[in-house]
Amino acid sequence: MTPLKRGFLSILPIVSGILPFGVVMGATFSEAQLPFWQALFMNVALYSGAAQLATIPLMKLKTAVFVVVGTGLIINIRFLLYSAALAPYMQKAPWWIKVFCSFTLTDQSYAAMSAHSDSFETNEDAIRFYLGSALGMFFFWHSSTLIGYVFGNIAPASLNLDYAVPLSFVALLIPSLKTNNHKLVALVSSLLSLLLYPMPLRTGLITTALISIGVAWVLIKRRKV
Repeated sequence: MTPLKRGFLSILPIVSGILPFGVVMGATFSEAQLPFWQALFMNVALYSGAAQLATIPLMKLKTAVFVVVGTGLIINIRFLLYSAALAPYMQKAPWWIKVFCSFTLTDQSYAAMSAHSDSFETNEDAIRFYLGSALGMFFFWHSSTLIGYVFGNIAPASLNLDYAVPLSFVALLIPSLKTNNHKLVALVSSLLSLLLYPMPLRTGLITTALISIGVAWVLIKRRKV
């Protein structure tokens, strides 16, 4: 099986989280009375469900532009960490591949890439795998938002599908916890995310990530000593 195909198939286990999130996003576009072309443009150009869900209510309230943009930037600052983690694979890639990969970077495609990192024989295989996962994510996300825009939020509220998104990430995370150090960093991250959740402007997430990276670095240094 080619790396491209494996990358596409790697998204399938988390489709259960992508679809309801996308439907909610599409329904939000419709409820905000955005014309279809505006919803499509925002969905493609911004391509970040969390940032879109946060900024659309601000736009409805006619909030200042710099507040809307700043909110989106703060929520998406985690992609700096994702990009840094993927950079070693992209060093010798053509510039247009780097542009495409950075544009299509999502939580889901990064999670799939991270979960299968041990299976890449070369950087080229890693890039092809990522492209497959990115294309899969692009297809399922835009398909589900289109359904939500046209038909509204078709899922009953009693199903509590909000849990589908984090559960889909757990499905990818658990197989990647192969050593005690991996498990320790995951535990520290989980506890910190709960403790720092009340931080303003969603900065608890990036703070948790930075501290967890520091913990991982210390563990790596100890192992080398």
